[in-house]
Amino acid sequence: MTGFALVMAGAAIAALLLMLLMKKKTGIKTQSAFIFGALAVPLCILIGRAGFWICNIEWQKKIGASFLDFLGSGYSYMLYGAVIGGFIAAFLTAKISGDSFGKIIDAAAAPAALLIAAGRFAEYLVEKGAGFGVGVVDWFDPYEEWSMIAWEEPDAICRFPFAVQNYYGTWKFAINLWEGLAAIIFLIVLLRMRKRKSGGVASLLLLMYASCQITFESMRRDDVIIWGFVKANQLISALLVLGLLIFCWLKQPRTERKVPELCIRTVLLLVFAGIIMLMEFALDQKVGFLLWMRADLTYMVMVLCCVGMLLTVLPQWRKVFPKEA
Repeated sequence: MTGFALVMAGAAIAALLLMLLMKKKTGIKTQSAFIFGALAVPLCILIGRAGFWICNIEWQKKIGASFLDFLGSGYSYMLYGAVIGGFIAAFLTAKISGDSFGKIIDAAAAPAALLIAAGRFAEYLVEKGAGFGVGVVDWFDPYEEWSMIAWEEPDAICRFPFAVQNYYGTWKFAINLWEGLAAIIFLIVLLRMRKRKSGGVASLLLLMYASCQITFESMRRDDVIIWGFVKANQLISALLVLGLLIFCWLKQPRTERKVPELCIRTVLLLVFAGIIMLMEFALDQKVGFLLWMRADLTYMVMVLCCVGMLLTVLPQWRKVFPKEA
């Protein structure tokens, strides 16, 4: 068994323990936690792998990869498939245990954040390498024109955990470190938040994760799948943010649904998404009037747009998932 598999197995056990420790706060039954854990593990793995395979089916056939290679690659894409597996497991658990679906997915949210963090950090252990970005030396080389900061010998950060070596021994930025730290922040937010209306905790985790992943996916240089000129995971994340906005709007009572407000928020999301797409072209130096922009400035703009997307949906989320007494 690989180191990655061992870490994920340990993280799954820790996630189940966390779910049990929080059952008084979440209100689920003890048996619901065990049933959910038993169902979620196989479903998340199988559907997660299926999600990666579907996103990249032509390339998988070309290289002769096996569908059963669950730990070889594609963790970033497996995660959205694993989310679907988790929702199916919660639905089945609700049918078996009698607990509500909303309670179960909320109870699973913080443990899921813990699993995401563990999975991101464990990408250091993937045999073929995963979770890395551009080369550290290239980034600070003034002739490469990546960064506004010139650093001739960045040896101080050419080491674990800031960077990882690829197959050729080149030090690459460890993007998975930042993704793991973001997941830790998600976990802290979920643990500290007061009890919300059923479904609020899980939807907030999805919103935070999808908003952040749009930028992180742009930084990754490992298993990046591109559909046409769009990175698959960025598109999925952006659509998820938009879907959460519409979901929250539909959750409101009919008398409180304001179509103009939904339209304004949708337009804002599209504007932010458009700017992010423009920044992607700027990174490839395909936009003449943006050739002056270095990559670090481009990523700063992306981060601000992602924060803008999060803040656009958040007020709508607060309306439908208010704090409970």
